[in-house]
Amino acid sequence: MIWANFFHIYQPPNWPPAIIKKVADESYRPFLDILKRHPSLKVTLNISGSLTEQLAQHKLHDIILDIKRLATLKQIEFTGTAIYHPILPLIPTEEIVRQIELNTAVNQKYFGHIYKPTGFYPPEMAYGRKAALTIQPLGFKWIIADEISSAGKLGRTRFDRRYHIINTSIDIIFRNRAISDYFAFHANPSNPGGFWDAIRDDNRSAQALVTGMDGENLGHHRKGWDAFWEQLVTAQRVQTVTISELLARYQKRETISPRRASWSSQEREIEQGSPYVLWDDPHNPIHELQWRLLRHVTSLVEEQKQNPLYMKARELLDRQLSSDQFWWASAKPWWSLDIIKRETKELVRIAQYINEKDTLTYELSHMILTTAKSWQDENKFEITANEYLNANGDTGVRYIGGRMISANK
Repeated sequence: MIWANFFHIYQPPNWPPAIIKKVADESYRPFLDILKRHPSLKVTLNISGSLTEQLAQHKLHDIILDIKRLATLKQIEFTGTAIYHPILPLIPTEEIVRQIELNTAVNQKYFGHIYKPTGFYPPEMAYGRKAALTIQPLGFKWIIADEISSAGKLGRTRFDRRYHIINTSIDIIFRNRAISDYFAFHANPSNPGGFWDAIRDDNRSAQALVTGMDGENLGHHRKGWDAFWEQLVTAQRVQTVTISELLARYQKRETISPRRASWSSQEREIEQGSPYVLWDDPHNPIHELQWRLLRHVTSLVEEQKQNPLYMKARELLDRQLSSDQFWWASAKPWWSLDIIKRETKELVRIAQYINEKDTLTYELSHMILTTAKSWQDENKFEITANEYLNANGDTGVRYIGGRMISANK
């Protein structure tokens, strides 16, 4: 079986150093050690510039050097991405370009000339045609997405062919969500045979398997999953390849028009026209206010390019395009009042650099904080989370930092 492993590693900007160092010990170093132990093992890796910056800032240089060395040995294939992990279909084209170019600059600074990605990872695999059209002139040849983007349905994508996005020069490759999520959230390391049974039952990837997941699943979110993954990918029946190598092997080719979706999208969400519900939920007033505030502050900053404080404000604003503030306000099931407060106050601080007297910034920030606090005080966030998890059943189970997130039955 040919197996193309895709991993995305990322930490939000200005994340607590203790967390980054913990993930480095539990996940990044063990993952890289596995690759060093097995010279024939290959992966495709997305490392966001946000993480690269913080690895350097916190003197975790061994991780940067190991990634660079393994890329030089062609065990790691890089992909491009947006530096601070925004949901690309939800931000303007000029911001997409800026985020991609910043990411390239940071990663080339630390990884050198070996960082020349031809593939592209949209954060959260949030595919939209705008993103595909934007990366096309930037030199990327393919983009990775979740299988639900192929037709708006799960379980129907075939993995025996190369897909091409209609009226573009971009190929698109889909991850097998069933197998990716089975390994990340449901497999049992004491029963590796269950993984092969899952592939057999899925009946689509016996010859070519494409999995995609957060690299932090290996050891941090799921304790012991690094050793479990090593056992699977080094099995005699497996040959690992990079995604570019897999694309080159395909004989069949099909041109399609992919659907807007992310790697967490559910079929009902796509049918309802809400493909990015964890970051832009039409029924979540906090999301609506967050986007209003972000767009307003962006306008304030961009109108003041002659201001001597523009560059500082622009640098801070780049980080605020991160998807995390919306994710932690979704209550599907992710919720953190502290993060909502922190990110809202940061946008206020950016606005103050440019215009201390702007009243709309304060009005919107007050509405966000008041609404979020009412969700917390009235337990609405927990009710929303349970409704979401119950609606998704077993597919809603997730892990974060080794803790399982599931519905309270």
